[in-house]
Amino acid sequence: MRKKDLDLTKAETMSSAEIGRYLKDKEKSFCREYLADQNGTQAAIRAGYKPGKNNASAAVQAARMLRDPAVSAYRKALIRETLSDKDLTRENIGLKYAEILDRCMQKEAVKEFDRASGEWIETGEWQFNAKGATRALDGLVKLLGYAAPEKHEVQVSQSFESVIDEEDLNDG
Repeated sequence: MRKKDLDLTKAETMSSAEIGRYLKDKEKSFCREYLADQNGTQAAIRAGYKPGKNNASAAVQAARMLRDPAVSAYRKALIRETLSDKDLTRENIGLKYAEILDRCMQKEAVKEFDRASGEWIETGEWQFNAKGATRALDGLVKLLGYAAPEKHEVQVSQSFESVIDEEDLNDG
């Protein structure tokens, strides 16, 4: 099977094995290696690509494969399968973040050690894990897509060249 015959519009529902039929063994190996440490150059070398001088050849191969839509689809399928094996669905991850947020927002009494009695005594102050709560909220925001940049459409009535030409006339 040839890579160009792969229907990328269906890739999200295809397994890594199905997508893998369209890739070379080295490309599949690169994806597995890349997922191990997210280092494209080293993944390419471990997958069998020649490093070249100062690893330049491997870096070029890694960059090419990371831009390749079929290789990217295979890598995403591997990630999907790994997450589903661990029951890490989008919904379960959201529930885990919410659980962490709840736990971090629980007030705990601040205690100090009393040397005279040898016991921990409440000070009357309360604290919560603000850092953990913030991280959990950040994760939820990203997971739910609230952090995505807003898209705005802009209509341009003049070409860039005409604006430059007008500025040249005004300067001259």
